[in-house]
Amino acid sequence: MDMLVSLVVPIVVSAAAVWVYSALAWMVMGHHAGDMEGAPDEDALMAAIRGLGIRPGVYGFPRPKSKADCKDPKFMEKWKTGPSGMLNVWGPMSMGRNMALSFVVYLLVSLLVGYIGAVAIGRGAAFSHVLRVLGTAGILGYVFGALPNAIWFQAKGRAVLTCAFDGVVQGLITGLVFAALWPTAA
Repeated sequence: MDMLVSLVVPIVVSAAAVWVYSALAWMVMGHHAGDMEGAPDEDALMAAIRGLGIRPGVYGFPRPKSKADCKDPKFMEKWKTGPSGMLNVWGPMSMGRNMALSFVVYLLVSLLVGYIGAVAIGRGAAFSHVLRVLGTAGILGYVFGALPNAIWFQAKGRAVLTCAFDGVVQGLITGLVFAALWPTAA
């Protein structure tokens, strides 16, 4: 436990560094600009959503009400003829709230990376060893957790690649911070 306590600074600094990188990736670098496509008739789509009174949330369509409905010929026909998909409807967005919650996620990833380091690497370990082990752990945390959703919900290949690129950079940032701030031998 004392080893993990000695890693509080690298945990917080790596989370902050990843948060800064993430903000730059989305607001300055521009490589996510093509991750989503616009609707063919955006105004008509927005009017339809407003007209249906759809509140903020995630909606799947067609969506069975029960497992038995999955075998219902009417449902199967809806699924077969399509369209099928998911609709994310956002309410008013709070950038401050979302950025704060993102920082909490980065802090939790850094805490877990720190835990791995505390149990797997001793004090005074070489910079390259800490970078190799904890950079890999960071990459695992930032890249692979989102892939199943990308697969199941048919994310564009470009969006998957740009998010994976960011995850690799975020994992390396995490590893570099931990390596640079790793506790010396007692």
